[in-house]
Amino acid sequence: MLRLVALLLFALVLIALFSSLVSLLREPSGSRRTANRLMLRVALSAALLLLLLLGFLSGQLHSHAPW
Repeated sequence: MLRLVALLLFALVLIALFSSLVSLLREPSGSRRTANRLMLRVALSAALLLLLLLGFLSGQLHSHAPW
């Protein structure tokens, strides 16, 4: 369940990133919409980071890396 939420948040971060890129290319310089979309991306990234930290600390997520 936690992995699904993390994947959903990651997909939302990517969508917000590309929507802000489109807004940056189409809107005039200094647009408020671009800034709001980038702020949304930062908030979603922070939520994803906190979710991953919570998952690792609670033991629901674990790394399979050999190092």
